[in-house]
Amino acid sequence: MRRTPTFIFMFLFLFCGRALADQQSLLEADTISIDDATGNVRAEGNVLITYGDDRVTGDQLNWIKSQKRIVVTGNVVFTQKDGTTSNAMAMELDEAMENWVISEIKSYLPKNARLQATEAARTSATQIALSDASYTACPECEEPDAAPIWQLRAKKVIKDEARQDIIYRHTRFEVFGVPIFYTPYLSHPAPEVERRSGFLSPSFTSQSDFGAGVTMPYHFAFAPNYDLTLAPNFTEKEGVVLDGTWRHLTRQGRYDINFFAHQPEGSLKTLDGDHNFRGGVISRGSFNTNGWQTEISVNAQSDDLFFRRYQISNADVLENRIDVSRYYGADYLNINARQFSNTLSNETTNTVDYVLPDVTYIKRLDNAPLNGRMQLVNRASYSSRDLGVNVTKASSRLDWSYRHVSDGGFVWDIKNQTQIDGYLYDAQEASAYLPDSDTEVLAAETLGVMLAYPLVRHAETSRQTLKPTAQLVLASDNDRFDRVPHRIGATFELNTNSLFGLAAPEDETSRLNYGLDYSLENNAGLRARFFAGQSYNLSNDAFSVASGFTDEASAVVTEAEISYRGLMFTQNLRLDRDGGEVLRNQTGIEYAGSRLSVGADYAFLDTGQVANSIPREELSSRFAVRLFDNWHVGARMHQDLENNDRIRHDAHLTYHDDCTFIQLRFDRDYQQVGTIEPETQIELIFSLRTLGGNAAGANW
Repeated sequence: MRRTPTFIFMFLFLFCGRALADQQSLLEADTISIDDATGNVRAEGNVLITYGDDRVTGDQLNWIKSQKRIVVTGNVVFTQKDGTTSNAMAMELDEAMENWVISEIKSYLPKNARLQATEAARTSATQIALSDASYTACPECEEPDAAPIWQLRAKKVIKDEARQDIIYRHTRFEVFGVPIFYTPYLSHPAPEVERRSGFLSPSFTSQSDFGAGVTMPYHFAFAPNYDLTLAPNFTEKEGVVLDGTWRHLTRQGRYDINFFAHQPEGSLKTLDGDHNFRGGVISRGSFNTNGWQTEISVNAQSDDLFFRRYQISNADVLENRIDVSRYYGADYLNINARQFSNTLSNETTNTVDYVLPDVTYIKRLDNAPLNGRMQLVNRASYSSRDLGVNVTKASSRLDWSYRHVSDGGFVWDIKNQTQIDGYLYDAQEASAYLPDSDTEVLAAETLGVMLAYPLVRHAETSRQTLKPTAQLVLASDNDRFDRVPHRIGATFELNTNSLFGLAAPEDETSRLNYGLDYSLENNAGLRARFFAGQSYNLSNDAFSVASGFTDEASAVVTEAEISYRGLMFTQNLRLDRDGGEVLRNQTGIEYAGSRLSVGADYAFLDTGQVANSIPREELSSRFAVRLFDNWHVGARMHQDLENNDRIRHDAHLTYHDDCTFIQLRFDRDYQQVGTIEPETQIELIFSLRTLGGNAAGANW
């Protein structure tokens, strides 16, 4: 026996039982001894074997030449080329390191997943078999013997490295070590797989129209750039409701198609009319081709109440749209077409069915007066109705704006808009409104001059700003535009955001706007802002009571915002100009802390402040609490205080950690819309990381 002590001894495996071709293999250890009679090799201390990209380390090594096998014992660590690291008590390999057996193995897989077994053996070039194995993606517990939140335990597990599958035989799913269910067969992709076809996590629901239900999504990963997810919902009362999503990423952009299909079996067959089939499509797309940006939006349903009845969308008006645009330097071209459908109201002469086409071209003009900014906006559109009058409109508007800050600190903002419109009318036989002429040309102009004088005061720990602002708006007499059939003018809504804004020239009116803005910031984190303003009508135009404007001075609008270390308060008021009574009040308060967030929004609209003249008073409140590190509970409540009635309540209990997501949701809608009764929905969602938690994690 020859014994060779060395700090690092390298022994090249050149005489293995079979040629090792292109793989470089070596042995390192503190000491290596060779038996002259048998040729057996014994290594001790910091043993390292490398074979290609695989590595094995341990305390001792015995290479038995007659049996062509190598045994490594003591603190064995096996590292594979894919990054998988396995700890074991002992490992036995053949001389070519192609087949091996490991006892008491714990493997650390990609994405922090773990696989443990009493024994693991490579039985072929592509498969590893494990006995009495367990798999989890949960972090290791502080107590070595403690059970993880969830794990799969099986008598036999096969890891197919060629197909990147993990296959289980006679499997139990355990939660905190307690068996929950059993299956004779189960498979899932290996953690390193980014996208793979297969079942995703199910969810469970309960709704009055459908009864109890379970959704079982299946994901088809056809290619890296397109996939399909089918999510059939198996319901107690209505059979199968299919929900599907197609996603496609192209060289020019991407689009998604979400489709729904159902053949009613219960009450949904006759509710909202007679239906042998109910379904819909919601699609979005965005493309960029040679500088042309195209946006597509599709919202189509088999009947008016399908989306609302099946809790997909509560929109009152559905719009299908295609929008094509392009920049030419500073210029801009937009071409779009739209189709509308009402879900809750019958078609009338005011209903626009189609706008096709609608073309806008914005030309930026150089050498504007006073070095301001100037652009020419040309637009042509055609709106079609099944009832009423079809209207073709061509308009041209010249916009000019100028901003100047004087040496004394005065800030001037001047805007001028001049517009000419041409109309061509096509009256339908069913129209109750027939214009006097088939054509009409109208013009309008608006000039807005705004002056502000900001005053700033700096202190050692704070900054204050006081800014009085006044704006004079002069507009042409636009009464002639009222002759345009079905014209929808600007909706004047007096608030702090719109006070100094300008409407289109055809809708604007002469007025004087004025307001005072104050803000405060200090180093302690206090932020405050207060604003009050009003408008005075200089024209003979009449406004609705709900707008806040009158034939003289308008109501007074105020805004307050105060925030300090996670606490925020906001309030917007509309006050009667004479008595100071509150006409509108929108108040919000919110606190966001590390474990607790809570908020409430209060809204009050007095008689005449809404379109139907009925006063409205509502309260929306919400809270979210982090009970423990991974447990969250939250709720939202929306109440009608005027009628002492509830509108909508929902709550959730959520558990979320590195490997598990579980959420129980409760949603109660107390409102009745048409034939749709108040609805209660309960939903249970859970997701186990690496076991089909999402659509294969495709991030496009």
